[in-house]
Amino acid sequence: MKLNTTRTAIALAIAVAASQGMQAQAATAAGTAITNQASATYIDSTLAVRSATSNTVVTTVQQVASLTLNNGTAKNAAAGTPVVFAHTVTNTGNGPDSFTLAASDSGAFQMAGVVFYADADADGVADNATPIVSTGQLAAGATFHFVAVATLPGAAATGSTNSLVVTAASVLTGTVNATSTDTTTVSAGAKIDLTANSAGTGAPGAGPGVETTAVATGIVAAGNTTRFTLYLNNGGGSPDTFNLSSSADPAFGNTTLPSGWTVVYKDANGAVITNRTVAAGSNAVVYAEVTVPAGATPGTTDLYFRAASPTSNVSDTIHNAVNVVANGTELTLLKSQALDADCDGVADTSFSDVPITAGAIPGACIRYQIVATNTGATNVGTVVVKDDIPANTVYHGRVLATTSQGLITGAPLPGLTGTVYAAVGLLTPGQSATVKFGVRINP
Repeated sequence: MKLNTTRTAIALAIAVAASQGMQAQAATAAGTAITNQASATYIDSTLAVRSATSNTVVTTVQQVASLTLNNGTAKNAAAGTPVVFAHTVTNTGNGPDSFTLAASDSGAFQMAGVVFYADADADGVADNATPIVSTGQLAAGATFHFVAVATLPGAAATGSTNSLVVTAASVLTGTVNATSTDTTTVSAGAKIDLTANSAGTGAPGAGPGVETTAVATGIVAAGNTTRFTLYLNNGGGSPDTFNLSSSADPAFGNTTLPSGWTVVYKDANGAVITNRTVAAGSNAVVYAEVTVPAGATPGTTDLYFRAASPTSNVSDTIHNAVNVVANGTELTLLKSQALDADCDGVADTSFSDVPITAGAIPGACIRYQIVATNTGATNVGTVVVKDDIPANTVYHGRVLATTSQGLITGAPLPGLTGTVYAAVGLLTPGQSATVKFGVRINP
């Protein structure tokens, strides 16, 4: 009995070891040749020891298709907006294979369209605008990342849901496939609008899409930093979190900046951030600090800031610019303007260097703003800012010229032309002084 128990234990150990060895092995690659040949020894009639071998048999391992597809995710999105779902397909077969991609959906509404895009860096964002319908060939064990972009119909009711089934099917064996279900619930939705210097519909940069010209320009000496004040306006019915990024490309095909340039985003308390959460119907301020290298070439460079939600996929881009001045240029001036249609002496919108086209009719007024900044490393003194009343206008004296520092030492009489003078005086490094005055367009 003891002997039988020992034999049983040994047999069990061998079986376990064999099972563990099989689990550790990867699938045998397709095309692998398995060869086998038998041999034997024997003693012939003369008592000589002899040997014999059999013929060799060969078995070629056939390819078997197999794949995995990640589990689906659930997101909220507003009616009429796109929603993005990230997916990963892995070739778990024993040979190269490619997998076709398809989608079907069901639920309270049908998606207006579903398109697949490659996502090589697996960041959940399409690499480009080229649609795909297949993974292309994948080696055994290889993984392919892609996103499914689906657009909700504009009439989708808030609270309704949709189930989007993504399918990846083997080209080698069409019956072998894997599916993943993504769920979308219609929410009131966030709406993002990036503006500069102030919030609201009248602020520079207000409205959807990227502006053709810069709505704000920062002046900085090479090797220094300039700051832009941005407002994230969420005009939708849901709170959302928006990732912040910058680029020299208005389409954000990349997030590349000029060589040596950096952008750091900060909140109102000065903490470095990479995203900002904005409540529904509210706004939040963000500072974008742009640093240019000491060797930066003087001139104006367009720069674009974007706020984009990875959840709802809504985004907006604002067009700004940086004017790099050469070292040794201690004083820089930035001129901006705003319409004062009723000539009450109060600007109707925020000041901007964007051309005024609407509302600039004879009899209307324009408010001007000049910001003098010491961009050097030492004090500058006896600063005097002057600005001529432009042709076809006269000085508007309802609100006289003002300066944030120093005195207005000269200005025309109301209704006449001439020059506005502001004796600003001393400016320390980084310090600015602002001069404002108005003109009236000749009726």
